[in-house]
Amino acid sequence: MKQKIVMEVSMNSSKHRTKAMKIAAVANGVNSVEIEGSDKVVVTGDEVDSVKLARALKKKFGHVMIVSVKEEKEEKEEKNSEEKDVLSWPNNYFHHYPPTLVYEDIYSPRQPPPCSIL
Repeated sequence: MKQKIVMEVSMNSSKHRTKAMKIAAVANGVNSVEIEGSDKVVVTGDEVDSVKLARALKKKFGHVMIVSVKEEKEEKEEKNSEEKDVLSWPNNYFHHYPPTLVYEDIYSPRQPPPCSIL
Protein backbone atom coordinates (compact mmCIF):
# COMPACT_ATOMS: atom_id res chain seq x y z
CA MET A 1 0.00 0.00 0.00
CA LYS A 2 1.76 3.14 -1.21
CA GLN A 3 1.19 6.29 0.81
CA LYS A 4 1.85 9.95 0.26
CA ILE A 5 2.31 11.87 3.51
CA VAL A 6 2.49 15.67 3.61
CA MET A 7 3.84 17.26 6.82
CA GLU A 8 4.32 20.87 7.71
CA VAL A 9 7.65 21.39 9.50
CA SER A 10 9.04 24.69 10.77
CA MET A 11 12.33 24.93 8.84
CA ASN A 12 14.32 28.18 8.77
CA SER A 13 17.38 27.45 6.64
CA SER A 14 18.74 25.06 4.05
CA LYS A 15 20.52 23.13 6.83
CA HIS A 16 17.16 22.44 8.47
CA ARG A 17 15.72 21.26 5.16
CA THR A 18 18.66 18.89 4.70
CA LYS A 19 18.27 17.51 8.23
CA ALA A 20 14.54 17.04 7.74
CA MET A 21 15.14 15.10 4.53
CA LYS A 22 17.74 12.90 6.25
CA ILE A 23 15.41 12.10 9.15
CA ALA A 24 12.54 11.29 6.79
CA ALA A 25 14.71 9.18 4.48
CA VAL A 26 15.87 6.93 7.33
CA ALA A 27 12.29 5.97 8.36
CA ASN A 28 11.04 2.45 7.57
CA GLY A 29 9.33 2.02 4.21
CA VAL A 30 10.21 5.43 2.75
CA ASN A 31 10.86 5.46 -1.00
CA SER A 32 11.23 9.18 -1.68
CA VAL A 33 11.35 12.50 0.18
CA GLU A 34 10.59 15.92 -1.32
CA ILE A 35 10.26 19.46 0.00
CA GLU A 36 7.40 21.61 -1.27
CA GLY A 37 7.63 25.31 -0.73
CA SER A 38 9.58 26.36 2.32
CA ASP A 39 7.91 24.33 5.05
CA LYS A 40 6.29 21.14 3.69
CA VAL A 41 7.92 17.71 3.56
CA VAL A 42 6.34 15.14 1.22
CA VAL A 43 7.15 11.50 1.90
CA THR A 44 6.08 8.58 -0.30
CA GLY A 45 6.58 4.94 0.57
CA ASP A 46 5.12 1.58 1.49
CA GLU A 47 3.41 1.31 4.89
CA VAL A 48 5.15 4.35 6.40
CA ASP A 49 4.12 5.09 9.99
CA SER A 50 3.25 8.78 9.81
CA VAL A 51 3.05 9.23 13.60
CA LYS A 52 6.54 7.82 14.21
CA LEU A 53 7.90 9.99 11.42
CA ALA A 54 6.23 13.08 12.86
CA ARG A 55 7.66 12.32 16.32
CA ALA A 56 11.17 11.95 14.90
CA LEU A 57 10.87 15.30 13.12
CA LYS A 58 9.33 16.92 16.20
CA LYS A 59 12.35 15.97 18.33
CA LYS A 60 14.59 17.97 16.00
CA PHE A 61 12.36 20.85 14.86
CA GLY A 62 9.81 21.36 17.64
CA HIS A 63 6.64 21.92 15.58
CA VAL A 64 5.39 19.32 13.09
CA MET A 65 1.85 19.00 11.75
CA ILE A 66 0.57 16.17 9.56
CA VAL A 67 -1.35 17.85 6.73
CA SER A 68 -2.51 14.78 4.79
CA VAL A 69 -2.04 11.06 4.40
CA LYS A 70 -3.23 9.67 1.05
CA GLU A 71 -3.10 6.24 -0.50
CA GLU A 72 -1.60 6.23 -3.99
CA LYS A 73 -3.03 3.71 -6.38
CA GLU A 74 -0.71 2.20 -8.93
CA GLU A 75 -1.83 2.26 -12.52
CA LYS A 76 -2.73 -1.19 -13.68
CA GLU A 77 -2.05 -2.18 -17.22
CA GLU A 78 -5.23 -3.09 -18.98
CA LYS A 79 -5.23 -6.08 -21.25
CA ASN A 80 -5.97 -5.55 -24.90
CA SER A 81 -9.44 -6.47 -26.03
CA GLU A 82 -7.86 -8.86 -28.53
CA GLU A 83 -6.47 -11.05 -25.75
CA LYS A 84 -9.22 -13.29 -24.45
CA ASP A 85 -9.10 -15.76 -21.63
CA VAL A 86 -9.42 -19.33 -22.89
CA LEU A 87 -11.54 -21.58 -20.72
CA SER A 88 -10.58 -25.21 -20.61
CA TRP A 89 -13.04 -27.75 -19.37
CA PRO A 90 -11.86 -30.82 -17.47
CA ASN A 91 -12.12 -34.03 -19.42
CA ASN A 92 -14.35 -36.09 -17.14
CA TYR A 93 -16.46 -37.56 -19.92
CA PHE A 94 -15.90 -41.26 -20.61
CA HIS A 95 -15.92 -42.12 -24.28
CA HIS A 96 -16.15 -45.80 -23.48
CA TYR A 97 -17.95 -47.70 -20.83
CA PRO A 98 -15.95 -48.25 -17.67
CA PRO A 99 -14.31 -51.67 -17.39
CA THR A 100 -16.33 -54.38 -15.74
CA LEU A 101 -15.32 -55.52 -12.31
CA VAL A 102 -14.43 -59.18 -11.87
CA TYR A 103 -14.74 -60.76 -8.47
CA GLU A 104 -12.74 -63.88 -7.80
CA ASP A 105 -13.62 -66.43 -5.23
CA ILE A 106 -10.74 -66.77 -2.81
CA TYR A 107 -11.73 -70.23 -1.59
CA SER A 108 -11.68 -72.94 -4.21
CA PRO A 109 -12.41 -76.63 -3.59
CA ARG A 110 -9.03 -77.68 -4.94
CA GLN A 111 -7.07 -75.81 -2.30
CA PRO A 112 -7.40 -76.46 1.41
CA PRO A 113 -8.82 -73.57 3.43
CA PRO A 114 -6.22 -71.21 4.89
CA CYS A 115 -7.73 -71.54 8.35
CA SER A 116 -7.44 -74.90 10.08
CA ILE A 117 -10.73 -74.45 11.95
CA LEU A 118 -12.78 -74.53 8.77
